[in-house]
Amino acid sequence: MAKTQLTEEEFFEKFRPIKNTLGDGEASFDGTMFETYGVELEKVRSADPRCVWTFVSGDGDAIVAGFHFVNRMGYFITEVPCEAEDQFVELESVCDDDEDAAE
Repeated sequence: MAKTQLTEEEFFEKFRPIKNTLGDGEASFDGTMFETYGVELEKVRSADPRCVWTFVSGDGDAIVAGFHFVNRMGYFITEVPCEAEDQFVELESVCDDDEDAAE
C-alpha cells in the first residue's frame, strides 16, 4: 500500500472533506468527521467509495483511503477522490479543536 505523509492541513487542502450536516454540530475535525453508526454511517456507505476515508487510531493516527472497521474512530467524505499513491495518509499531527483549547 502506498503511503504519503501529510499534515492535517495538507490532507484537508488536497482532498477537501465535506461538512457533516447530519450530526449535532459537534463533529470532530472542524465538523467534517462522520460517526460510525446511524444515519451518518449510512451517508458514508452511500458515498463514492473513492471519496471515503477512515480515521484510524492505534500506534499512530492515520487517515486510510476506503471504508475500514479496525481501530476506526470516524469517517471523512471528500470532494476529491483518492489517488493510487495516496491510499494511506500518516498524519504528522492530529489535533481536534477541543484538544488545542485544553493545552
